[in-house]
Amino acid sequence: MIRVAWAQIRHSPSRLLAVLLAVVLSAMMLAGTVVFQATSTASMATVTAAPLRPVDVIIDPGDADVKSLKPSWAEDVLAKANVGGKVRATAPYYAATVTAYGSAARGTANVYSVSRDPSLRWFGLESGDWPASADQVVVSRDTADGLGVNVGGTVTLKSSDGTKRVVTVSGINDVRFKPMTGTDYAIYADPSYFGEATPGELFVKLDDPSDIDAVTERLAATARADGVTAVEGSEMIRQASAMMAGGSTQLTVIMAVFAVIALLCAMMVISSTYRTLIAQRTRDIAMLRLIGAKRASIRSLVLSEALITALAGTIIGALVGAGGGYAAMVAMGQAFGGFAANPFLLAGALLLSVAATVLTAWTTVRHATRIPPIQALDGAAQTSGDDTDTGGRAHHGRILRMGFGAPCMIAGIALLWAGSTGFHMPIALVGGLALALGLVLALPVFVAMLMPAIGMILSACGLPGKLAASSLTANARRAGGTITAVAFGISLIAALSSAAATGTATIDADLEYRYPVSAALYTPDNSPLSDKVLQRASEITDARASYPVRTIAIDHAPEGAKTTPKVLDVIPDKAAGTFTADDGWHAGISGGTPVALVHPRYMSTIGIKEGDQLTITIAGTPLTVRAHASQLTESPELAVIITDSQLGSLPNAAAIQPKLKTSMVWFKTRPGIDRAKLAGQVNHLAAADPNATVGGGIAESNDILNVLNMLLMLSYAMLAITVTISLTGLANQLALSVIERTNEISMLRALGTRRGAIRMSIAIEALALTVIGTVIGLLVGLPLGLAGVKAQIGGMTGQFTTRLPWDQISVLIPVILIAGLLASTIPARNATRIQAAQGLTS
Repeated sequence: MIRVAWAQIRHSPSRLLAVLLAVVLSAMMLAGTVVFQATSTASMATVTAAPLRPVDVIIDPGDADVKSLKPSWAEDVLAKANVGGKVRATAPYYAATVTAYGSAARGTANVYSVSRDPSLRWFGLESGDWPASADQVVVSRDTADGLGVNVGGTVTLKSSDGTKRVVTVSGINDVRFKPMTGTDYAIYADPSYFGEATPGELFVKLDDPSDIDAVTERLAATARADGVTAVEGSEMIRQASAMMAGGSTQLTVIMAVFAVIALLCAMMVISSTYRTLIAQRTRDIAMLRLIGAKRASIRSLVLSEALITALAGTIIGALVGAGGGYAAMVAMGQAFGGFAANPFLLAGALLLSVAATVLTAWTTVRHATRIPPIQALDGAAQTSGDDTDTGGRAHHGRILRMGFGAPCMIAGIALLWAGSTGFHMPIALVGGLALALGLVLALPVFVAMLMPAIGMILSACGLPGKLAASSLTANARRAGGTITAVAFGISLIAALSSAAATGTATIDADLEYRYPVSAALYTPDNSPLSDKVLQRASEITDARASYPVRTIAIDHAPEGAKTTPKVLDVIPDKAAGTFTADDGWHAGISGGTPVALVHPRYMSTIGIKEGDQLTITIAGTPLTVRAHASQLTESPELAVIITDSQLGSLPNAAAIQPKLKTSMVWFKTRPGIDRAKLAGQVNHLAAADPNATVGGGIAESNDILNVLNMLLMLSYAMLAITVTISLTGLANQLALSVIERTNEISMLRALGTRRGAIRMSIAIEALALTVIGTVIGLLVGLPLGLAGVKAQIGGMTGQFTTRLPWDQISVLIPVILIAGLLASTIPARNATRIQAAQGLTS
């Protein structure tokens, strides 16, 4: 039957186009997920392993605190081990985070040490020379472009204690990836740059690599005696790569869930497509039965076609999906390790696609084997056995579907609730899969039960509506399956949109709570900001306003260990309403004492509560205030805060006022403004004053939202495939409806029904299926997304904020309805081409 099946496919390949498309799309999802996971893991391994590849042995502090070790701790281990004759070169490893100021911008940067010995250098130079002194550095091309410098240019580096150093860019390296450290820039310096700092590790290169085991064992024994450790470079690479690879696990799981759901949608589409094919080929199959073909032969014919189509679609989908997964990694700038895919996992995923296609075709074969030979003498298409089977078997099947599907749905909802309230994402994912399985089984039956009522509503639309209602009611179960496929696609989009909207709102609320100041420009030593910066502060267009803050050091405050405030901030009166709207702070005088803002953690440490008095010393003068708890006091450093008017009411204001310095400017993001834009503007402004540092919540929010946007882009691309599969199923349902109603439509044409009425009935049928599927998808998807995002991040913050994506929904609904109408175009055209005499000749 393989040859017969191949001949059938070659004779009319367009008949299997819908099946081929569904298989291609599902295979794309599976292959893309496998390649994305493997490529991201390889990239992380490359980034992690690159600096360690030249290293044979690493002397590492292990669990010891580096700050507690003396600067020569690693060299001492090497000397005690007495392996100097086997060592070719050593290099201490240093790393420090600084603020880098270039001619075009400023940003956070990591400064790494680069070995003086070429054998321990892990990168080359694109241009320039290696750093030869403490005032020379090598930068990456991205860093050079970002800071606006080139070879010979200068960069100002400022450490956390305010120390500034001007260094010259001696070279640009050939590194094409950015180390995953959360900083903006990467800079590489000679070890002398770090002065007397304690190295974090010591890299060792041996003369003979075959000595690695023996030397490592001796170094490890010596290191243990000193409370540190020594490991082989390859082992350190393995450990670091394994740790970094875990960062992509959650994204891979989410993508895998989408891929499985897309495969379920594809199976529903394939099932409806084969019903269409069998209806189209009723006479052909009956003729085979008439000339002696057995039912097993017919079954073999259909399954052979399915196997050939599955293999072709899987190969095409695998090639496109693998290329698409890798292209996505390249587009995100994360394909540093090149193309990678686990061949066994990829083969398993593709075999799953083939098996799902053949299995789905097998479930519909029974309709082909039931076609009697007499049908060869009758031109009428056979109706779907699913909907015409009135025996106990069909009723029993519906009971089984509802009996198993309904508990799956209930269990899925319960697991989603448990996962979201317990903040446990794996439980929520299992609940989502259980809910999906329950919907696949029970939803078609449930929708079929509602079809008579839906038909009554459609009948109000005149003759076209009655024709659409008749078709849907007669094929209720198949219509239920189509609605389920559409609902799946819509529910996934709705879930992702609600998760994104709620996640973004929660992140914003959390950052607003932890960082009431959206962005701050300040000097760490409380020295005055330059006049240029103060004059240009009002040019920050993406801030609601800018507020200069005057500060003075606190000479003495009640001891609170690390939580002791160091600064008194005096803010403008208008700033009080802007930054403390949620604190309930009335910046006034209570009993002759100013009500000042104090951090709640500090209040708890020293044992005072709301309204208690706190005395601090400012400019040699005691200042007593009443404490009001507020997170604002941590932006950007722990402080006690009062307003200009409160300060002016103090009897000793004249002694304090002259000593205040405008060392900070606070910015508040305007509603609806992207925080990343504000971050860019403030960073550009900071480049005008090397003394200035940027603080507030913009840096953290920018990193988090960038990751969220990356997830959204990937997920939306995958969901587009799922929706395409769903709409293909809708087109198949309409096509089968037209085939089965050929006699009916031809009779209507003979009675004078116009083509427009026929076309309108198909459009109404498409809209009804799309609308019902969209409503069900939104009802399922919106709470599903909320439950998922709450399970993931709900336990990380007390500021969980629910937000529904009304903007996306208002765009999604008309787009889906238009897509549903487009899906009806070809079936409607075929219906209007049926001639009035066609029904009389069958």
